[in-house]
Amino acid sequence: MVLPFLVLTGILAALPLQTEGMDTPALRVTQERLGIPENLARVTDVCWLSAQAPPNFILIQDVHRYPEVQSRIASLIVHGYEKWGVKKVFVEGAFTPLDLTVFHRIPSKMRSFLMERLLKEGELSGPEMAAVLIMEREWRDPPVSPFQTFGMENPQLYRENFIAYRSVLAQRERALEAVLSIRRLHASMNFSEGNPMTDQLNRVEALVRLRLTPAEYEMYLKTKAQTPSSPELTPAVKAAEEFYQVVQMRSRVFLAEATRKVPASDAPRIIVVGGFHTAAMADLLRQANISFVILSPVVSSVGNEEPIYEQRLRHTASLLAQAVVPASR
Repeated sequence: MVLPFLVLTGILAALPLQTEGMDTPALRVTQERLGIPENLARVTDVCWLSAQAPPNFILIQDVHRYPEVQSRIASLIVHGYEKWGVKKVFVEGAFTPLDLTVFHRIPSKMRSFLMERLLKEGELSGPEMAAVLIMEREWRDPPVSPFQTFGMENPQLYRENFIAYRSVLAQRERALEAVLSIRRLHASMNFSEGNPMTDQLNRVEALVRLRLTPAEYEMYLKTKAQTPSSPELTPAVKAAEEFYQVVQMRSRVFLAEATRKVPASDAPRIIVVGGFHTAAMADLLRQANISFVILSPVVSSVGNEEPIYEQRLRHTASLLAQAVVPASR
């Protein structure tokens, strides 16, 4: 089942697309080996020796409901299918394999128009678009091993993450007002930028806004003793910590699920996830000495989409809670 609106994963899409803000020979060589045009996506992290077989995983960073990104993700998946023999794609925000056969009951001209419209409206993802395009080819010339797209979500974890998100959202405004009051207090005490308490307050604000990267979240935890406390701020901080704890658990579940469904060939498995998950999963794969490449789709800007995203979150939250997220594993 695909969620009609990806509540949890999209909130993390405000994180930067680039996991590694650097350009190294290893990244450039990997870009060339994979044959990916630089105007489509950039290799931003890699753990793949040149003498090895194809990487075990290719992680594509997602910005949900953003048409430019979704279009590029679809192109990357089709490229992987054609050039690398990719047969399995894994996505967050879904609990089961994706069934998109309904699109093939629509005449081709109307199907193309419908897909383009749904993509612009944020109702069709890049992986879904790629699956429709690839399945159309496979229906004409059935392969031995068909292309498949799987959801990676655990229903209970997703529900816990959603509840934590809703709790943060309900308390965020009061918490941010408390942060502003503390900033004024710091200013009156002539605290400068770079002061440990000021740095931690910056991390607390990002925490409550759910905009921390994995590295920033780890730093927040290391300096947690310096976190300010108030009746308005503390509950929101606790809810945000619960949110990130479950997000980290979901990252581990995603990898376990993608590893469990081994492809019939040595082709890479593609995983499409948001920025926080991508960085966290890269750390886990590197620790396990499993080869991977991270691709960040090239995008002009994502900053203007966040207000629209928040509006849609508020509009769909209660519906998702009641009808979409199962209550048990």
